[in-house]
Amino acid sequence: MIKHVKLFESFSGIENKSRLSDKVTKLLNEQIKNELESSQIYRAMSCWLDEKGWIGAQKYFFNSAKEELKHMDKLYEYIFDRNAKAKTPNVGDVETDFKDIREIIEKSLDHEMNVTKNWEDIAEAALSSGDNTTYEFSQWYLKEQVEEESKFRDILFKLNLDMPKYELDELFEDLME
Repeated sequence: MIKHVKLFESFSGIENKSRLSDKVTKLLNEQIKNELESSQIYRAMSCWLDEKGWIGAQKYFFNSAKEELKHMDKLYEYIFDRNAKAKTPNVGDVETDFKDIREIIEKSLDHEMNVTKNWEDIAEAALSSGDNTTYEFSQWYLKEQVEEESKFRDILFKLNLDMPKYELDELFEDLME
């Protein structure tokens, strides 16, 4: 039995070769942390919204928190499939107190714009290193980001037009369908 262990330990050939550059691997691992932090941000917003009676918005942001974890898992699987080294991040505390629903939506839009920038950096690094597979992988996320930014921007426009609070709360529930 010990002979087999030594045999497996001696593998150091092509099966161990990462299919990602160090730069792309680093950026993808940073994005794992960003997705985890996004989940925590949206979970904190969901908690605040629940406390303030925003039923539809609370459900929306709680669901968004779960989606961010799915995005993180998709990243892990991709890194594993490309035979690179994934890392397990820690995230610090996130903001838990907000002035009002407008602040939450503004912070959400700003956050999604930052996430878009992160994915643009990943796409650019992949493309510049000839990593067409990761470039293609990043395109799914970038398309998602266009939708996320647009959603929050549209909500802010509606708030600027004095959309009643109860209609806004219903709008969040409609966004989940």
